Amino acid sequence: MLLLALLLIASPDPTPICHGSYEQGALLTCRTLPGADVTLSDASGFEAQVKADEAGRFILGFSRDAAPNMTLRVCAPGNACASLPLAIVPHDYKIERIDGLPPGKVSSFTPAQLAHIRKSSARKKTAFAAKTISDAFLAGFSKPVENARISGFYGSQRVLNGEPKRPHMGMDFAVPTGTPIVAPAGGVVTLADPDLYFEGGTVFLDHGQGLVSVFMHMSALDVKDGQRVNKGEVLGRVGATGRATGAHLHWSLKWRNRYYVNPDAALELDLSPLR
Repeated sequence: MLLLALLLIASPDPTPICHGSYEQGALLTCRTLPGADVTLSDASGFEAQVKADEAGRFILGFSRDAAPNMTLRVCAPGNACASLPLAIVPHDYKIERIDGLPPGKVSSFTPAQLAHIRKSSARKKTAFAAKTISDAFLAGFSKPVENARISGFYGSQRVLNGEPKRPHMGMDFAVPTGTPIVAPAGGVVTLADPDLYFEGGTVFLDHGQGLVSVFMHMSALDVKDGQRVNKGEVLGRVGATGRATGAHLHWSLKWRNRYYVNPDAALELDLSPLR
């Protein structure tokens, strides 16, 4: 019994150390014991699971509508578990109204358009399911275009041609057609498609740790599926393809194929504890 007690006392503590803002849409950088199993949950039954890497690193993301009270539970191999209650700060989101869209980009679809939508959805599903082992995210994130007006905000409620739609899950950068788009962080291209139905020319870039950037409405693509790119490397050009009323770049960031987080959170991410 004494030996068991001494072993328990000597067991490493899996309690994670996290840095960042505990708010809807945010990202946290965390560190615990290598290979630990991490679970984020709330009282509604929501649960997201992550595994810390060989250095004990993991990134935690909160959805646009994350519950005000959540629990972070970490269990390391051969060690006790640690549970932390999290208080998540809510947000008031903007309402954006966009008029003048063709009906076929909002609610009325022809059989040919529906076939295109299904094909696009299948491509995206396969790309999001891909898992890339990469530490490219450790170099940090920067804007994919510079000197741009932010014309669309993460989390805002969208009203298209007077019809309420899903929230806007990214940032829009208003810049002229042909403006170069660069990788905000390094990673692997998991999808490069010039003609998705709603998104138009689109690139998915997997940065590692379950963070995937999505760039939409591109007029030209300079990368291909499976290509590794470095931070700052040109991915393509801004356009107005897909469901767009003018030239702009839409940048989304998806966490663990669960939900979209605020790209602004990536730009503010403190990665020094993980390096």
